[in-house]
This record gives sequence, structure tokens and C-alpha cells, in this order.
Amino acid sequence: MKIFRLLSIALSLAVVLSACNLPGRSGSPIQVTDQNAVGSVATMTLSVNPAETKTVIVTPIYTAPISTLIPPNTPVWSVYDYTCELAVGGGTMTMNLAWTDRSNSEEGYKVYRDEKVIATLVSNSTFYVDVAFVASGKTLSYSVEAFNTNWRVSTSTITYGCQG
Repeated sequence: MKIFRLLSIALSLAVVLSACNLPGRSGSPIQVTDQNAVGSVATMTLSVNPAETKTVIVTPIYTAPISTLIPPNTPVWSVYDYTCELAVGGGTMTMNLAWTDRSNSEEGYKVYRDEKVIATLVSNSTFYVDVAFVASGKTLSYSVEAFNTNWRVSTSTITYGCQG
């Protein structure tokens, strides 16, 4: 019973140490015997008594890849223009936004109106049309942001309104 308990404790220790991805030191009973893209296989040699040695294989451990995304290049306005249909108290503005996609690392684009996201577009997008009411004497501000998991870069902000 003591041997089983000792074996159980040693196996638990091996699992804990291998989960930390810490290969054993020289002379340690835990040795990493195989490492690949999927993870590591560790073996542990246990001395149950001086005349008997057991080797236990610990199951592979998955090691997640490290994200190495680079920041996308900043999109640059190529064209932006607008039209207004005047109405009582303001006007309906149709804003045509177009930018140059200068990046290969973006996951998509976000279009902002007055610092709020109004659209999320797929990568390689280069235009968006927004229709919004603008009260008399007010303006709307727009920017476009290229993004990926780790980075966000944005165009300059443009601001226009309908004059009536």
C-alpha cells in the first residue's frame, strides 16, 4: 500500500511539473523526452526500492503558440465626400468614405462616427457609405481604424455638417 501511495504522489508531482513545462534537471527523475508543435512528453523514473526502477510516461502537454502579429499599416484617406438633403432642423448627410488598404496584417476595419463604432468590415475593405441626420449647426466626425488581435491604427478624423 505504501508503494502505491508513493507511486501515486510521484506521478502527481510529475504531472504538476510537466504542466508547468519545466523539464527536469540533470539527475532529476523527470526528463522531457520529446518536444514538438503539439507539446512535450515527459517520463519519470521512480525508485520503488533499491533493486527495482519504474518508468512512467506522462501524457503530452499542449503549448499554445505565441501571437506575433505585427501592427497593420495605417489606412489613408483616398476620397471622402458628402451630400446633404436639407430638412427642417438639419439635413440628411450621405458620407462616402474611401481609404487605401496599405496593410497585410489587418483582421478588419472599424468605421467610427463621433468616436462610436458604426460598422465593422472585413479585411481588405476600402470604402463605406454612411447616411445620418445632422442637426442644424452640428457636425459629424469620421475615422477608420485597421485592427488585428494586438493592434489598432486609425486614419485622421474628418468632420463635416450640412449647412442650410
